[in-house]
Amino acid sequence: MLEREIFNPRQLTSARVARGITIKDLAEKSDVSRQAVSGYESGKATPKIDTMLRIAASLEFPLDYFYEESTMLPQSTTYFRKRTAATSTARKMQEERLVFAVKVYQKLTNYVNIPDVLLPESLNLDVHEISDELIDEKAMELRKVWQLDSISPIDNIISLAEKNGIIVVEANMSNDKLDAVSRWYKDRPFVMLTDNSESAVRRRFNVAHELGHIILHSGIESYDHDNIETKEIERQAHLFASKFLMPDKAFMTSLLSTSLDYYVELKSYWKVSIQAMVSKTYYLKLINEDRRLYLNKQISFKKWRKREPLDDVLKIERPSLNKKVFQMIINNNVKTKRELISEFNLPLDELSKIIGIEFDSKKKASLDTTPRLRLI
Repeated sequence: MLEREIFNPRQLTSARVARGITIKDLAEKSDVSRQAVSGYESGKATPKIDTMLRIAASLEFPLDYFYEESTMLPQSTTYFRKRTAATSTARKMQEERLVFAVKVYQKLTNYVNIPDVLLPESLNLDVHEISDELIDEKAMELRKVWQLDSISPIDNIISLAEKNGIIVVEANMSNDKLDAVSRWYKDRPFVMLTDNSESAVRRRFNVAHELGHIILHSGIESYDHDNIETKEIERQAHLFASKFLMPDKAFMTSLLSTSLDYYVELKSYWKVSIQAMVSKTYYLKLINEDRRLYLNKQISFKKWRKREPLDDVLKIERPSLNKKVFQMIINNNVKTKRELISEFNLPLDELSKIIGIEFDSKKKASLDTTPRLRLI
């Protein structure tokens, strides 16, 4: 037990919300009354140790988690990349896991310096002041800052983002209505990806979409997730992703045909979905409305809405920065694996996803470090 040994009500709420269960569900699983759990979370009552042992076991969280200080995130807008209207429960689950990611970041950076954030200056404008021309400028500016040309496809967007100081992690949750979430923590952006069996091209677009939020919308303090303004915010981030992954002039040069067979060829080049390329072709006024409708009908007829050609071939990109930092600490004998894991006070399933190592697996993780990391 931690020396403080003071129960922290916020931590109980955090663990329960992260697991996506109600107070009633937790009470039933832990053989505790609903009123008791409510009292513990409000801070009006303090659970006995035997009660907390049952609650911790039900939530599958380390007992010490409920007796430590909470990781507090400064007020900032959290942006969700969603396929349809994500539920409030799913958003809250994702937000708690973002807190876990920040906690892991705080612990790891006690030992290792990670790359500084390298981004264009974020906009500080109202959503209605952001034009499509400005979005194009910022997308091209990001390519320039990251030393990319304006004509080539991006090989690995996650590695590129991590190289430039952005923390990208996978969430220990599956939700087909929620793709990704991003927000700033102090001066560092975080992007969290949901495990929803997404394709490689969709994941790449999700990361680019979140980069759009980070660069375009940092000046927007808060927004309603379901109103008209949100639709414009999402459209802008979507447009940024399209322009960043496929610069307009380069895409037009590559588009020698608008047949679906040729879009399949282009998909292997740009690593962007056929549907996204059809939308971009229409946005650039290279096809008319009738042609767009025809192509979309053909996509539906071929049952390509959920799974397109090459989705089983293109490799899914995964974050690696946290894994490299973790391994560097172990490899340099700064901490043992057991010691470092114990510092996080997080369930192994959550930690495994955030760091990218299966801690409960018998397989040994491959040893890999990056020259841009430096032990403190």
